[in-house]
Amino acid sequence: MIIIYDFDGTLTPYSLPQYEIIKKCGYDDNKLMKRIKNVINTNKNLNLYQAYFKCYIDILEEHNIELNINNLCLGAEKTRFNKSVEEYFSRMQFNKTGIKHYIITSGIKEYVRRTAIGNLVNDIYGVTFKQDGEKLTGIDFLVTDKKKVEIIKQIAQDNSNEKIVYLGDGLTDGKAFDYVHSINGKSIFIIANDDAKESYINLNKQGIIDKGFDADFSEGSDLDIFIKGLY
Repeated sequence: MIIIYDFDGTLTPYSLPQYEIIKKCGYDDNKLMKRIKNVINTNKNLNLYQAYFKCYIDILEEHNIELNINNLCLGAEKTRFNKSVEEYFSRMQFNKTGIKHYIITSGIKEYVRRTAIGNLVNDIYGVTFKQDGEKLTGIDFLVTDKKKVEIIKQIAQDNSNEKIVYLGDGLTDGKAFDYVHSINGKSIFIIANDDAKESYINLNKQGIIDKGFDADFSEGSDLDIFIKGLY
């Protein structure tokens, strides 16, 4: 069985990446989103993901902070997770269950790799940067809603005849949910807060969600029992 996870909001308690380097520049989620919306309003050719990382890079430049991996990944080891996520991945490793775990994030791949669960999954797909020595020179690979589907298709092709399960937490996972549902996989919605609950209701009406669960990954939770029943 293959289980694919969104990261922020699904495995963590917050829907936006909590990059410490951006917070050090004086930006909380509200201030950052306001800036992103302004960029989108003035650059109609940019999508949400392009605007996000344009703001990210611009903010670092404005504060004379070098764009390098260590700055980008500052604080990754302190990332907070939803209930029992770390314990879940420890006991659900491939050598114990035969399940392969993949993370697909619209955030920074190396950042996720440096978190407490980075070495507990089979692979991570996320945003990568062009590199010139130690310096990064811009985005190399950007993960959008459509790219998530392309990645899931590739994972499915590389693991033929395996059941595909996808866990997400918001409207941006809609295309991934739809695709997984279309190939007779299982689409699981993780409900961590009221906003997620509203998104779950909207997507569930489309008939592309198989189950919705609270963000509790502990052994014996409803989510845990459901996943164990799939393999």
